[in-house]
Amino acid sequence: MRASRSVAAAIVAAVVLLAPASPAAAAPAEKQSYTRLTVTTPEGKALPKTPRAPKSDKEKRRITPETPQRAKLRTDYLATLEDRVQATDFVNMTECWGAFGAGLGGQVTLNHFTWCSLGYLTIEDVLCSNGSCKVQGSIVFRLSVQGMGHQGSHSTDDRKTRVWVLLDEPVVTGAPRMDRRLKLNGTCSSSTAGTSCDVTEDGDTATLTQWMLAGSTYFTFVLPAGNVDGADRIAYGDFMIKANILDNPIGYESWIMGPESGFRCDSSSKVSYYGCVYPDVIEQFWLKATPDVAQEAAHVWRAQNQPNTTLPLPMAGKSIPGSRNSGSPLERLTDETTKKANNDKSRRFCQRYWGRGYSQNNTKQCDEYPFQSTWQGSSIGGDGTSHFSVDVIDTSHNRVGGEHLNKFYNERRIIEQDKFYVDVLTADGKPYGRTDAFPTGPITPIEYPQCENSALPEIEEVETKAAPQDLFNNYAENTPDGWTGGDSTYSVTLPDGRRLWIFSDTFLGPLNSDGTRPTSAGFVNSTFVIQNGDSLTTITGGTKAAPTAIMPPAAENHWYWAGDGMLANVGGEQKLQVMYYEYRRFGLGAWDWEFNRNVVATFSLDDLTEPERVDQLPSAARVAWGSALLEASRSGDGYTYIYGVSDAPINKKMRVARVKGSDLSKVEDWQFFDTAEGYWVRDERDGTTSLTGIANEYSVTPWNGGFVLISQDSTEAFSGKIRIWHSCSPYGPFGYWVDHDLVYRMPEPGPYGSYWDGDIIGYNAHVHPGLRVGDRWTLSYNVNSMDSRVSAEGDHYRDPSIYRPRFVSFRIVPK
Repeated sequence: MRASRSVAAAIVAAVVLLAPASPAAAAPAEKQSYTRLTVTTPEGKALPKTPRAPKSDKEKRRITPETPQRAKLRTDYLATLEDRVQATDFVNMTECWGAFGAGLGGQVTLNHFTWCSLGYLTIEDVLCSNGSCKVQGSIVFRLSVQGMGHQGSHSTDDRKTRVWVLLDEPVVTGAPRMDRRLKLNGTCSSSTAGTSCDVTEDGDTATLTQWMLAGSTYFTFVLPAGNVDGADRIAYGDFMIKANILDNPIGYESWIMGPESGFRCDSSSKVSYYGCVYPDVIEQFWLKATPDVAQEAAHVWRAQNQPNTTLPLPMAGKSIPGSRNSGSPLERLTDETTKKANNDKSRRFCQRYWGRGYSQNNTKQCDEYPFQSTWQGSSIGGDGTSHFSVDVIDTSHNRVGGEHLNKFYNERRIIEQDKFYVDVLTADGKPYGRTDAFPTGPITPIEYPQCENSALPEIEEVETKAAPQDLFNNYAENTPDGWTGGDSTYSVTLPDGRRLWIFSDTFLGPLNSDGTRPTSAGFVNSTFVIQNGDSLTTITGGTKAAPTAIMPPAAENHWYWAGDGMLANVGGEQKLQVMYYEYRRFGLGAWDWEFNRNVVATFSLDDLTEPERVDQLPSAARVAWGSALLEASRSGDGYTYIYGVSDAPINKKMRVARVKGSDLSKVEDWQFFDTAEGYWVRDERDGTTSLTGIANEYSVTPWNGGFVLISQDSTEAFSGKIRIWHSCSPYGPFGYWVDHDLVYRMPEPGPYGSYWDGDIIGYNAHVHPGLRVGDRWTLSYNVNSMDSRVSAEGDHYRDPSIYRPRFVSFRIVPK
């Protein structure tokens, strides 16, 4: 007799496949006694009376369907158990008992290394006389069976499984014969060609009294590799355990059946050692979000739970497999060529979305989910881009995440096409949620400083057609292929004194000899224009023959519009960073487009033709960040302030964020202004709006010990007013001096404007700090037409001067 030993692992129920192999013989005519064995489930359910036929290898490869709810019950139970060494001489029947619950029984495969069966074995002494039989006494054992997978050194002897049988909790009724001897012995077979299953350790024989005192035994089944070619040398085996009473005048025996799909042994080089598992189960990979793998864990969680917020961006919704809730497990892939194809495709998308320099000198890597080592990877898991996600994360987090996955493959013996679910947990093993992927909560209280003086800004000496308006007009009229009109019109002074102008939608030259624009004129969504003294040069993407946007679209029917830009210290080097908004078209109508996300593009000052990399910015609150920037060098407190807008037809609202230093790509360090609670907070969605009435583009600039905000008024639609607000801090509160807040009124818009055209609009006014001289400031605003016809009569083609910025200078004096 062998006593069981403890450890942990377990769950759920099915049907106990324990059954009498032959019916009782007919009762004898003369007086005679015998012992019979019967088996029932804990619920009293009758069991099959004949053993089932073994399945073929092909059938055993099919996993019994499991609902997501069933999978969750099983895997949640396993998560409550301590990690243990998977070895054949470690067994803990409580793992099986806990899997079923009180009063339940059946058969379940918990994971590759644990199979359980639970029922009752009843042994009855029967006395028969003159054709009538009566039970004289009985003993009922709880019958627990636990199969244990195995991994060992690279030896054929390690292709084995050990099965433990425990008879306990005996209930004696009447006066059964306790000297009867119960024998348990095993049989094993294989459906795989070229091999046979062997029994090397084969149970016990003992009296019922002995079974009551120490009722456990085990069996070892060995399954050598067959002659079937293949690197994994897979073979399938079936086992049964026969229970019978020796010296019984009437033969009576019962069979304890193994799992329906048997067990599988392999000699795969893709996992450590040789070994055997119970394959009829979808395994579970738990990824714990420890600090060294937190970015990987956050990416996997977002891909599983918020797939439509991940990249790449499909036109339709995403369906990413791998979670238990999806009901679609992952399957391991071991072919190196196909794994590389997955990785190559994912890297192409990382480069598309984060730029050619996304690795940031090998400190970042392209992370992909589903993993490249699965059949659901980017290149083979489905058509298009709706089945996977990519993200750029720290190299160390990507490496450690890969190490955890490989450890899971080895420890759980996951070979080619083995299925598994992925579940993200917190570092301490608790369910992972949105607040783990997106940290929330307050950071520091908002403090409102006092102004250095009480003076308010007054606008004086307004002058129109300020420089560089004529410079742009002359350039547009004479350039053979450069800028002839555009909007946004942000500016950054470069270290060498040149000025970089940032434009969104841009028409390219040349114009016709009569000053009109040809309907074949080039048009791109974003450009730069470099001003060097009185010389202008246009920078686009693509080639001179086929120019494209400086920020090429990340997907079909997507495009970028520019926000503000600034010089930033990125990794110890001075770079240009420009905010961009990505939009997408969802229909054919003129207004069938919408905001999608914010990004910041980082450019080398030595090559402004394309970004080195592109970083995603907070976008969940659908705030367009980058309406204005206030660099740390000008804010007075070491923070760079990022201003956004919650868009609306009228009464647009300002939002404020900030980051320490000047690198806008450090998204994890962004803080958001929450006026409701009075704190700077971690989560963009917890931030609140502040000033109402600003436009999509505006500016916040230091002035006289405080700050002034200049913007087009949005309290009414298509307003021509450009207003000024004042605050003692970069984040407000911003107020205005009643009847002294008008900076300028744009004369062009509306049917009574200078064009006498109801299609003409003015918008996006902001100042240019680099053009300031003393107390004289310069702002620009854009003029456009709602007439979108591509024809000689269309506004943009008959009069190219409409779609160009206007520049206005003025003095701001304290009053």
